Amino acid sequence: MSILAGKLLTPLISPLGLSLLLWLAGLLLSWRGWRAWGRGFRVAGCLLLIVLGSPLVGEHLLYALESEYPLTLVADSPSAEAIVVLGGVTQPPITPRLSIEVNEGFDRLLHGMRLWRAGKAPLLVFSGGTIPYLTGSQMTEAANLCSLALEYGVDRQATLLEEVSRNTYENAVFTSELLRERGLHRILLVTSASHMPRSVAVFRKQGLEVIPSPTDVQVVPRPFTPLQLLPGMEALAYSTTAIKEWVGMWTYWLRGWI
Repeated sequence: MSILAGKLLTPLISPLGLSLLLWLAGLLLSWRGWRAWGRGFRVAGCLLLIVLGSPLVGEHLLYALESEYPLTLVADSPSAEAIVVLGGVTQPPITPRLSIEVNEGFDRLLHGMRLWRAGKAPLLVFSGGTIPYLTGSQMTEAANLCSLALEYGVDRQATLLEEVSRNTYENAVFTSELLRERGLHRILLVTSASHMPRSVAVFRKQGLEVIPSPTDVQVVPRPFTPLQLLPGMEALAYSTTAIKEWVGMWTYWLRGWI
């Protein structure tokens, strides 16, 4: 139930969700006769979208996460005992799809394969299960990632699948169990740059020696221009991702997971 609750609550803490809640509260207050308060809540809802939807704010929020662990060239990456690639990359082959498709997180798989081809670790671990009532499929994220990796020439004997996890915390718990069974402790952790701070914290909590190897960078710093004050969907998506990660880290800390 906690997994489902988390999936349902995530949209509510997004800028769009918070703005909608403020608008609904404003309408309710106005209906109850508190028109000034109601108008204030509705204005706050609009301002929230304008501010968090501006590139000036959205890019800075996401960059604060992405810059915590700098990127490293594959050739300069240290060696490890395993490369752990976190899921959140694929779409299952269900109608109308004819095959496994990928989203913007595909850089995770590409980066993991590049590290493996460079000999940075002999084992490529794919971590990610499935939530059938959300994905509409019994196929796990780890299995999908492995299938794509095999298409790109990765040796099946060099892969290990963790197919039970449904969130980042479970990624760490179940992956660390598989690694400890094999006497492995030092890993190169591959995930999106914005997701890396929370991922590193939760994997280290499991006692692993974690070497961050971020990828999928969204924000490139640039000089200020007045156009950065104009709200847009891309900046709103940046703010949404950043807020989700900050709330996720706060929640994990409260639960003792990091």
